[in-house]
Amino acid sequence: MSETKAVDWESRYRDGTIGWERHGLNPAFLAWRESGELAPCRSLVPGGGRSLEPLALADAGFDVTVVDAAPSAVAIQQARLERLKVQARIEQADLFAWDPDRLFDAIYDQTCLCALPPALWPNYARRLYRWLRPGGALFMLVMQTDGVGGPPFHCDIDAMRRLFAAPAWTWPDALPDRVEHAPARSEQPAVLWRA
Repeated sequence: MSETKAVDWESRYRDGTIGWERHGLNPAFLAWRESGELAPCRSLVPGGGRSLEPLALADAGFDVTVVDAAPSAVAIQQARLERLKVQARIEQADLFAWDPDRLFDAIYDQTCLCALPPALWPNYARRLYRWLRPGGALFMLVMQTDGVGGPPFHCDIDAMRRLFAAPAWTWPDALPDRVEHAPARSEQPAVLWRA
């Protein structure tokens, strides 16, 4: 079994058991975009699922690539883009076997990290580093469940600082407020810079 398929996302989408999808754009995403911190560039949304952010990025002039392992999620993303006549690349692929043809300026990780079993996080972090150009930005929404098990898996901030450590990554001096995410969850926004 491939690492990406450690969780059967296609079955979860089919059965409606994702459990933490948002039905609108994430408030942190909107704040980053409105502040200009997340400005049009070559960007990647790994494990984009059925989220609305890829469409919003493409509609705002970003050169967007979305990669997901679940065929139904890829089909939903493609249908949205075609319906609204917006351009983006949608690829169905195993993230642990996929590589881009060139590096990205920004990566937006809303739920991919927390969806992966923690044993896979070091490999995923290495891949994020490899996909992002030097000086590029990783826009992360780090899931806070304060619970055991998953997905989504709790992403302790201290563990994230060790996973995305200097000198490879630069963290901001202060993190913004968490974004509430029912049920009984929140997300810690963080923008990390690749060395």
